[in-house]
Formats: sequence, C-alpha cells, structure tokens
Amino acid sequence: MMSRTKFFLLVRLAMVAIACAALGGCNSSSNSQPVEKSIAAPAPQASAAPTAKPVAKLPPPTRAEIEAAFHRVFGNDLIANASNRQSYIVGDFNGDESEDLAIIVRPAPGKLADVNSELSNWTIQDADHAFIAAPGKTMVVAPHQERPHIESGEEVLAIIHGYGPQGWRNPEARQAYLVKHAAATLLGTAPSLSQKAIRVMKLPYETDIIKQVRNNRKGFLFWTGGVYAWHPSEG
Repeated sequence: MMSRTKFFLLVRLAMVAIACAALGGCNSSSNSQPVEKSIAAPAPQASAAPTAKPVAKLPPPTRAEIEAAFHRVFGNDLIANASNRQSYIVGDFNGDESEDLAIIVRPAPGKLADVNSELSNWTIQDADHAFIAAPGKTMVVAPHQERPHIESGEEVLAIIHGYGPQGWRNPEARQAYLVKHAAATLLGTAPSLSQKAIRVMKLPYETDIIKQVRNNRKGFLFWTGGVYAWHPSEG
C-alpha cells in the first residue's frame, strides 16, 4: 500500500509537469536560440567631384557669318578690310568664355560723323592710351582723357564681344568696340598669362590676346578689364 508521503510527492511532480507543458516546456533551449546578427550598412561611396565642362570650341567662321555679324552691329557705317592680309580673328578676348570677333575696318564714305557719334552703339578706344591701374591698388581714379576720334580713311580694329555659347554669332551679341592703333598685322592668339607683363599686372581676367606686328614691331592687344591696350612683345 502506497504511503501518504509518496502519494503527495507523485501529485506534486504531476502538477509541475502540467505547468511546464502549459508554458511551452521547461527547458533552457528557449534562452539559447541563435540571434541573427545585424547587417552593417555599407559605407557611403564618395561621389566624384564635379568637373568643369569645357567650353565648346566653335567651328571656323564662314565669310557669310562674319558679314552677317558685322552688318548686324555696324550697319553700313564701316567697311571691312578687303586687302589680301588676314583681316579678322576670333578668340575669347574679354575672358567671359564666349567667342569674340575682331575685324580690321575703316569708316565708310560719308559715314565718319556717324562712326564718331556719341550716340553710336559702340565704344571708341585708343590702344596706346589705355589706363592700367598699378597692381594692389584698391581705389584708383583714372585720369581724364578726351574721347578718341577716328579719322577719315583710318583703319581701326572692330571687336564684337560674344554672348552665350554661340559667341559673336548670337543675334543678341551687340557690344562692340572700335580700337585705334590696333589695326595691325594679325598673327594669331595666345593665353594672356603666357606674357610676363600681363602676369605682373594681376588683371582680374584670363583672356586670349591678339598677337600683332605694328610698325615692324611685334606686340599684342589685350583686355584690361575695361579697355583694350597694346603692349610690345617681351624681348
């Protein structure tokens, strides 16, 4: 006959078993389930630094394009040089990344007053009397100069500043200059910083200069930031 003590022990074990079954089992495996490791986020890739888009080089000008731009700006007041020498040249002469056009011209017969008129759509300058401030000066008062006057039959260099990607071909390109003492033999263009004299000036713009031969002397025409000036070649 089962003793009373053993009976109560069996009852207690049965109750423990029932409680464990209700809780999903009394084992330590529930505390040792594998934990999924978090995936480290990939390091952000360094984006390549944006590079400046080079200015598109325009095709060589045709005679028709030159004549169209010339008459758009100067009308019939000027006549383009018709000699056998090179009479025009293109480049970024004022450093705005838009191609400009320079042509050797003279006043048309009967149009001298219109050419010199203060109401004209162009600016007359003298490349031999351009004022250039000394480097490092923050405030400079330019000396007073009389407005240059073009003479009958005088050859000057007409420069049309370009506008936008089309440059001087753009119908909106109308800013123009007539530069005295600059209608010389045109030899080509070069970067402005190729000249030590310009590097010393510390001008605010990098431009193309116009290499020339004037009165049997080599030199170049360059933009100072406000006017065109002539300078003899180094050496």
